[in-house]
Amino acid sequence: MKSQKVSRIGIVVCANSLRASQWVEGRLVRAEVSFGSGGLTKSLRKLLSSSPFVGRDAVVGLEGPAVLVESLAVPPGASSAPTAVCAERLKGDPIFNAESAALGVAAAPAQGNSGPGMVVLAAVNKAAIAEVMAACRDVNLEVQAVEAAALASWRAVNGSGLQVRLLRGSEQDVVQAGVDGRLLFCRVVSSPMSMPELKATVTRAASLLGGRFERLLVCGPVDAELAAACRSLRLELEAPPEELEDPGSVGLATEGPILTEFTPPEERTRRVARRVRKVRFSMVSAAAALLMVSGVLGFQRLSNLRDKELALQTEIANRDDAQLELTELRGSLALVSERDERLAQAVPGHLTSNLWALLLNQAPMSVLLETVSIEDRLDTLRSPARNLTVKLSGLAADGEAVRTYADNLIDSRAFADVHVETSERVLLDGGTEGERFRITTMAETR
Repeated sequence: MKSQKVSRIGIVVCANSLRASQWVEGRLVRAEVSFGSGGLTKSLRKLLSSSPFVGRDAVVGLEGPAVLVESLAVPPGASSAPTAVCAERLKGDPIFNAESAALGVAAAPAQGNSGPGMVVLAAVNKAAIAEVMAACRDVNLEVQAVEAAALASWRAVNGSGLQVRLLRGSEQDVVQAGVDGRLLFCRVVSSPMSMPELKATVTRAASLLGGRFERLLVCGPVDAELAAACRSLRLELEAPPEELEDPGSVGLATEGPILTEFTPPEERTRRVARRVRKVRFSMVSAAAALLMVSGVLGFQRLSNLRDKELALQTEIANRDDAQLELTELRGSLALVSERDERLAQAVPGHLTSNLWALLLNQAPMSVLLETVSIEDRLDTLRSPARNLTVKLSGLAADGEAVRTYADNLIDSRAFADVHVETSERVLLDGGTEGERFRITTMAETR
């Protein structure tokens, strides 16, 4: 069986009951109600509310006294068309004549050059169709097609090759035969069908289709009498792939070719008008949505451009402020540097950082300084000048080297009052004699 996410609702209208089926996410939803006192509209509303059907699209199939289904063999080369043959066949019928009934014909080509062509004739009473369409409009159903339920049930089961089927129901039994997906023979009788009648029907179908059946697919109960009839016909009993309680409504809910269509012309006009309104509404909705999206996008674009302009203006202003602040800072640094340079030139003495270089550079190679002690005394009268007392002690090769170091300190003009306080001979490591000394001097720094 063919299923889809959400199929249309297949509704079978019988003489005493209503049945419906729908495929929803691969699951079959079914319902059945009997006619009540409220008429067809009330029963149809009750049917749709009794199970979780989705949507309002439906295909309606009729069965019972208001429907006639027959299979005819049309000789090849007949002067009349199949439709004319069927109309002639129903001429004079009080229920299914051309004035009282809608006629549908499904024709198949003749088998070979001499075999008869197959015609499946279906006729539905117009009054019954009008009543059903009025009830569907009352419950807001969107009717996609009106069929004979007996013919639509062929779509309920997928098959291949030459096939024959028996669909057993509570009100009528249907015998169908065809090749692959084409229904070529159909006979409807009141339930239950007698076994001799079943044998005669299957034999006639095989003769018309020009082949031999191997299996009989049965939808419905199988009893001992039916099994015996199949054995006498040399047919194997076959069950459908899934249990089908109602092949008619399942076939109506399943997509596939429609053999006969009985939708009234005025309903087809309404259907086209509804589709036009839907398309028009969809186009208007799409245009409105597009306009709304364009407006939103345009507003967002304009807002983004304005925000970007404001950000750039703010960035430019910040850069100008930073450049101005940098220029002012550089000017202030230049003024401070110039002032410090002038102050440094105006203050007497040497820089404190140069004092260490003078002490080390004036010492001869034969003099080793061990300790340097500096006492810092701030001269408040000549600030920021400082008077330092420098005390030096170390070792020299001899007294001449000590005196030379003292003279060098004086000659540097950075030191004053250079006094060699002690100088004595000492014995160094390795037995070498040397001179240990201590010198005190004054230095003025800034």
